[in-house]
Amino acid sequence: MPGRKILGVPWPVALFFLGMMMPTSVGISLGGLRLSAYRIVLLAMFVPMLMMLLSGRRVRANTFDALVLGHCLLALASLIRWGGLQQGIESGGIYIVEFAGAWLMGRVYIRSYEDFRAFARAFVLTVVAMVAFTLPEALTSVHILHDGLAAISGGAPAPFIEQRMGLERTFGPFDHPILYGVFSAAAFSMAWFVIAEKRLTNLRGMSQVAGVGLATFLSGSGGPLVVLVMQGFVAAWERAFRGVQGRWLMLLGLFALVYLGIDLFSNRTPFHVFVTYFTFSTTSAYNRILLFEFGTAEVARHPFLGIGLGDWQRPVWMSDSMDNFWLLIAMRHGLPAWAMLVGLLLGLVIASARRRGLPEPWKRARHAWAFTLFGIAVAAATVHLWNALFVLFLFLIGSGAWLVDAPVPQTRRKRIVGALPLPAMPIRPRAPVARLF
Repeated sequence: MPGRKILGVPWPVALFFLGMMMPTSVGISLGGLRLSAYRIVLLAMFVPMLMMLLSGRRVRANTFDALVLGHCLLALASLIRWGGLQQGIESGGIYIVEFAGAWLMGRVYIRSYEDFRAFARAFVLTVVAMVAFTLPEALTSVHILHDGLAAISGGAPAPFIEQRMGLERTFGPFDHPILYGVFSAAAFSMAWFVIAEKRLTNLRGMSQVAGVGLATFLSGSGGPLVVLVMQGFVAAWERAFRGVQGRWLMLLGLFALVYLGIDLFSNRTPFHVFVTYFTFSTTSAYNRILLFEFGTAEVARHPFLGIGLGDWQRPVWMSDSMDNFWLLIAMRHGLPAWAMLVGLLLGLVIASARRRGLPEPWKRARHAWAFTLFGIAVAAATVHLWNALFVLFLFLIGSGAWLVDAPVPQTRRKRIVGALPLPAMPIRPRAPVARLF
């Protein structure tokens, strides 16, 4: 059973993804706790995955696992401080299952290039296949997947959302077009680097890249398009400067210059400019700016443990919806918990980038993984990652941890005529990650 796979993907990962693509109405209620399909999978697999990590049977714990644990403990403390012991443990428990469970799902079961490639192929295939349902949805305003699944489970139909560009904003099987859009956009780098292998002449692969782009467009949401555009930009940069040393430092310098230029020559802050031009609606852009101003003020008042799930100070006419994932994490759980999540993301990317001598397919996988996270992380400043989108983000972070510590395939040295064959020598990471166990 542990080695069984579905479409080449370990069966727990396949079940987890199937659960993510179900509306929240597909699940069960246990007391006051809502257990959606993906939560049931994470609950069932949490202890086995944790034991695999602690025992070193599939993977050995390291500093990044400690950051996940630290974030979860701080989040639990903030929720207990907000709601008392019982309510805090209930809310904190399910948060830990989602945060640490999704991380472990990627960390434990995606352990090699073969695992990552199989996951990427299944992910892209899923996104492209859903277009067969969401394209008619955009044209007919009939939410085929969402309403069909909700009707089976007795859930509510998709809520009314205004059209954009004359098209219905598509839900797919998700609870909101943003969820569907980001889920689809997250597959772009997987399609380009792993399926198409960066070759424009790979017609089959490029058709899947186009399918991912179409799926993202059909959501009619600005956040998913930001995810797509950011991935496309860094992919184009990598292709244009692939032979240049220090090209990523050059890119960081370019971002810094753009930020400085906007700050010097605009009467608005760079954040205000970014939000204005990366959203469809002027009203939603203005609302996000207000959310940022009042949200950061709340963080300043509660910097260490945040406010939990409590209400935050704002004008009475403002909605409590927080369309900024990074700000919401800091506001709910405090700056130390926020710093641990950011440290986990950046630390993994930097550690994987420092490995040398990787085979070409591994390098493409590294680009696919890092660029996907970059796109989502940038868009998360204008959207909230909730429900399936939240666990997808944590799973994707964990799915690239193998790039840091997985042994590189052995290579053979060139043989000299008349010389004895030399044994294959493994390539080791230049800066191994500190181990806890």
